[in-house]
Amino acid sequence: MGTRDRQAGFTLIELMFALLLLGVIVAKLTIVVQEAQEIHGRESESMALEDKAYQVLDRVVYAIIGADADTLDPTASFPFFANGIEYKISLGVENGETVWSDLEYIGLGADQSRLRWGRKMGTPEEQLVTWANNVSELVEDELANGIDDNENEMKDETGLTFTVVGDTVTIILTLEREGPGGDIIQKTVRTEVTCRN
Repeated sequence: MGTRDRQAGFTLIELMFALLLLGVIVAKLTIVVQEAQEIHGRESESMALEDKAYQVLDRVVYAIIGADADTLDPTASFPFFANGIEYKISLGVENGETVWSDLEYIGLGADQSRLRWGRKMGTPEEQLVTWANNVSELVEDELANGIDDNENEMKDETGLTFTVVGDTVTIILTLEREGPGGDIIQKTVRTEVTCRN
């Protein structure tokens, strides 16, 4: 007599084990995909915030580049800084004399989170425009503790910082916004501009 043929196929236990293993793999794969999406979202937000910061910084540079260094107020000489700056720009020459603009202002508003440009401040003809919202309270990597946390030789600098050395103005701008996971994303941009007049 011959031996009984074994049936080909899976037992119920083998099938349950295979389904369990497949479930674990799918769960881990889902976690990896979600983490990748969060990272991509943070990186996209970070890049968009950096682009915005550079756009605002370019606007500030364009406004200040035509200023007369002697009209900068406050002078905010390094290592001291200011979160606002007043200046006059040359409008041209008339009858051999330089014609200067009204005093213009770039700085933080009263709430310290808006970067504003203004002209004729404190007068009935005052003009005031917000150039950026979401300016950080402090520059990136800086804490309000009286210490130079970001090692740039200045202490507790605000999210908008102007320093002046001669006719060169250094501008540091930090913007922030909430990221996809609820964390705060900050981007800092910096440039120097030499006043042409």
